[in-house]
Parts: sequence; C-alpha cells; structure tokens
Amino acid sequence: MKKKYTIEGLDCANCAAKIEEALGKLDGVESATVSFLSEKVKFDLRDDVDLDKLLAKANEIADKIEPGSKILVD
Repeated sequence: MKKKYTIEGLDCANCAAKIEEALGKLDGVESATVSFLSEKVKFDLRDDVDLDKLLAKANEIADKIEPGSKILVD
C-alpha cells in the first residue's frame, strides 16, 4: 500500500535524508522517500501495517533527527 504525508519543520536536505533512511528501516515499511523541497513523505508499506503506530514512530524519529519536525496526516 502506498501512503503520502506532509512533513513540516525540516530545515535541511541532509536531515530529510537521515529521516528517510531511518523511516525505511521501520517494520512494515518497504520503502520511504522524504522530499525536503516538496515537504512530503511517501511510504510503500506492507498491507498489514498499523498506520497509527507507524505514524507515531515516524514522528518520534523525525523529531529526534530534526527537532520540531512533524509528519501530518493530509
């Protein structure tokens, strides 16, 4: 399943790349792409993923790497 979200609070492309790498390692994530320019996060996920848990963990990761950043449900 594919999902796309907005990410706000990114200050640099390097942080976006670090977030992308970390999100790609989450359980159930087949791939993750974070675009600094468009402020979007795209996921390719297994069908059995709990989206609420995934987004909670993704937001923890994003905030740890880039304090104040947040992934929003569009």
